[in-house]
Amino acid sequence: MDFFAAARPAAGTRGVGLQLDRVRIDLIGLDDRRADELLRRYAPYSCDAAGVEPGALRVEVGLEDRDYFIEPPSRAEFNPVFLAVDGDRVRFMGYKIAGWFEIRGGSGSLLLARGSYEPDVRSFENYVRAAVAWRAAALGGALVHAASAVRNGKAYLFYGESGAGKSTLAASTRRATIVSDDLSLVLPDERGALVLVGSPFRGTYEEGSPVQGSFPLAAGFRLIQAAESEVRSVPRARAMAELVGNLPFVAEAFAQQADLLEAIEKAFAPVPLAHLHFRRDDSYWDAVDRAGL
Repeated sequence: MDFFAAARPAAGTRGVGLQLDRVRIDLIGLDDRRADELLRRYAPYSCDAAGVEPGALRVEVGLEDRDYFIEPPSRAEFNPVFLAVDGDRVRFMGYKIAGWFEIRGGSGSLLLARGSYEPDVRSFENYVRAAVAWRAAALGGALVHAASAVRNGKAYLFYGESGAGKSTLAASTRRATIVSDDLSLVLPDERGALVLVGSPFRGTYEEGSPVQGSFPLAAGFRLIQAAESEVRSVPRARAMAELVGNLPFVAEAFAQQADLLEAIEKAFAPVPLAHLHFRRDDSYWDAVDRAGL
């Protein structure tokens, strides 16, 4: 944290807010170009941020006089992100960005290096996702590595590691509205029940307009590609372990944040979790219906 103590110049005077139901992130100190790019990237969930929003995470953006925090590779690789958790604070580092944010408080800082290895908006992205993930967890929700869909007013999660079939499932459906094929945000409503919240983290799915609003979460499924579609019950402990294993940015730190893990377990307690064996069509909805979900 000593590294962040020295003052850095801001790029400008603009601010951009990202509003996802109860989670609000404001990036302050942007020039016109970066502000306009972020407004476009996060539309329709973005807005100009002026003043202090109650409950928001207010992140001061500064310019760092270096090319990179992590030297880029000679060949493309999975983007490295380093996180460290200190009580109620998370420190973050990527190629062009280093910063920190409070999990429950309202303060954060982000430093942007000048290198050109990746666009600025992409550099901001993982920091924003990490902040959303931690803020959601503190509320008893989660940012899940999952495809998600809304059908008949109810929301469903389909989670699993890369290659499990999230994008395949999303592309094959004709009977529901896809919210995301990569990251899905769930938050507790005013009664404590989990709802799926529309967000800009849609992954590769580009059909239709971004989904706005919130929808009651009916069930969650660990995806397994198979010849026939079927919902299979699994022990609850296994189902929760598989869900927790698909909470990016947060899961690795649960050993230090047992209260957050307990809050997520409590929030998901009423939500059925099962395995969904599915094939490359939307017959999986028939399996969901047969299971009464």
